Parts: sequence; structure tokens; C-alpha cells
Amino acid sequence: MDFKFPEAAEKFRLEVREFLKKELTPEIRDEYAHCTDYPHGFNKAFSRKLGAKGWLTITWPKEYGGLGLDVWHRVVFDEEMAAAHAPVAAHQVSANFVGPALIHYGTEEQKKKYLPPIARGETVWAVGMTEANAGTDLASIETRAVRDGDEWVINGNKMYTEHLQDADYYWVLVRTDPSAERHRGISIMVLDTRTPGIQVLPLWTMDGYRVNQVYFEDVRVPADAILGEVNRGFYHLAMTLNTMRSAGLGGWTESRRDLEDLVLYCKATKVNGRPLIADEWVKNGLAEFMIYNQISRLLAYRVASMLENGGPAPDKETAVRQVWGKVYGQLHVKFACDLLGMAGQVGHYSPEFAPMFARWERRYMGSIAGAHNGGTPENALNTVALRVLGLPR
Repeated sequence: MDFKFPEAAEKFRLEVREFLKKELTPEIRDEYAHCTDYPHGFNKAFSRKLGAKGWLTITWPKEYGGLGLDVWHRVVFDEEMAAAHAPVAAHQVSANFVGPALIHYGTEEQKKKYLPPIARGETVWAVGMTEANAGTDLASIETRAVRDGDEWVINGNKMYTEHLQDADYYWVLVRTDPSAERHRGISIMVLDTRTPGIQVLPLWTMDGYRVNQVYFEDVRVPADAILGEVNRGFYHLAMTLNTMRSAGLGGWTESRRDLEDLVLYCKATKVNGRPLIADEWVKNGLAEFMIYNQISRLLAYRVASMLENGGPAPDKETAVRQVWGKVYGQLHVKFACDLLGMAGQVGHYSPEFAPMFARWERRYMGSIAGAHNGGTPENALNTVALRVLGLPR
């Protein structure tokens, strides 16, 4: 099988690589390493530089601020960004989640208002789905939106909303018809975060990152705040989540860079006079890590090739990729932490005192919560069982 990218995409890779070499200054790298609010760094100025080059929306149609390029250009961009540990939190939700939803379901007025600033990297978005009694089972949401003349009035709360402390807009799942069946009667609304009645309280996860608990008390938004069809939000969401899971196809390079650094550490570090790399369990663990990484790469390329052939975001393939990343990714992060021992437990608040700048402590803590972001592994396994293996319910 030939894994060569198109010549134009490889030329683009060199352009991205040179840009990152210049723009990822020591200050930005230090900020990324010490960042405690976001697992993948937050830098609005850097995101705006990417937006000015059109790189946040590489595959979007040109009329919406994109470059109209093929999927392989986006994969190349993702690979170089992940390998360089570049900050992405200021734009990843807006460009990879909200933007595609607006393109598919938004009105022309919504597209003209929201898409250009997203493409330029000027606006930060947050997404409100999870509630105290509705995690993976989003059909159980209880936050209500009631029509009152030319407005909707929202009451309820959301849990674990990321990015909201810095967001300009809030993409929220609400129940607009409580009498309908569970998966019906749900709508998507777009809110300005400065709207009166929204209260944001910080929650700190075990890995030190900030998420938020959000309360809505008689929050009034205009009737055109609805994204897509009223009461069809759950079905819009299903397609949007699938599109989001088809983004970040270059993320395997971050894991590869981590693995390469771990190998160097094992070669340089001696225990009882012998380098760590000489121990059989270490060699086996590193080999398994490499196999995991290669399979992650192949799964990403499979999704990319299907997208490039003109199909929608492939739900079966993204589910397999999701299971692989969530379940097996945790195992290899644990291996790295076992390998580093007590030194691997030094936190990212003091990264200069830990091997590889406390990267593995950060990876380990983040992998626990990360296994549930965007749906639990069990939920993805159900999709694989039903849609890939054809097993009965």
C-alpha cells in the first residue's frame, strides 16, 4: 500500500513546518507546558495567525472562508501541529465542531455572521451538552427553552463545559418540546456568552484543568438563535459529533513524538549500571507502543481516504478509531508512567523538575477524563458491535 501524500500536500507540509519553527516561540512553548486551564494549550494570538493563512478551515468551501483544499492538506496540517505540540484550544471547537455544523444546518444569516470570524481565528466557542443527569445519554437532557413571542427563554444547567471562561459564543443543546419522545423535542441554540442570566462556575478536573458548571436563569435569546430545525437538534448533533471525530486525523504524530522521546530517555537512563532499554519488559512495552501508534495512523488514514472519496463522515470507522484511541491509548500512557516511576508523577505545575517536562503525568491524568470526552468507550464499543460487527441489540 502506498502511503505517499499528493505532491501538493507534501509541499504544504514543508510550509507548515517552517511556519511552526518560526512562530512557536520559546514563550509559547513555555506557556503550553505550564498551561493549567487547557490540555492542549490556549493562545488566541497564535490561532489568529493560523486563521490569517486560512489553515483553520482548510477544507471549507471558499465562500465560507475556507481554502477549498482536499482532506490530505488538512491531515498534513494536523500532523505537523500535533508533532510540534502547538496550542489548539482557542480554535479547535469553533473550527472542527461548530463551523461544520453551521455550514450544514445554519441559515445564510448565521453563516455570514459566525463563519468568517471562525475562519480568521477571532472567536472562541464552547459547547454545552452534558448535564448532571445526561452524560453519554444526551437524550436525557432537561435544560428547557420555552418560546415567548419572538424569544426563547432558557432555564437549566450544564456540566463540564470546556472553554467557556474564554468563549465568545455558546453552542447549547436544549429541550424545546418536553412532551416529545426522548430523542425528539431537542434543539440546538447559539448564545452570546454575555447574555444576561448565564452564570459560570469553575470546576477543576483531577488533572488540574478547568471545566465549568453553567446555570441558565430566564436567559432570553432571539427566535433565530436556533441552529437547524426546531426539535431536530439531536439528529443534527449526531452528524456533527461524527464530523468532529473525523477531525484531528494527525493526532497520532503527537503520540509518535512522545514515544521517540521516551525511547531516548530509556537509552540515556541507567538502572543498576544498565540502560533501561536493555530490559526485556521495556523493549516489549516500547514495541507495543509503536504498534499502537502505527495502527492509530492507519485508522486515521482510512477515515481520511473515505472523506476524500466524497462520502460523509464515516460513523463506523470513526467509532473503531475512537475505541482504539480511548482504550489502548490509556494502556500505553500507563506503561510510560510505570517506566518513569516516581519521577513520572511530578506534576505539570513544575514541569522543569520532571522527565520530558512532566508530559507523561499530564498524559496519564488527562487520559482518564479523556476516555469519556465525546462519549465513553462503552458507547463507542456499542457502535462497533452494531454497525461494524452486525451484532444483535
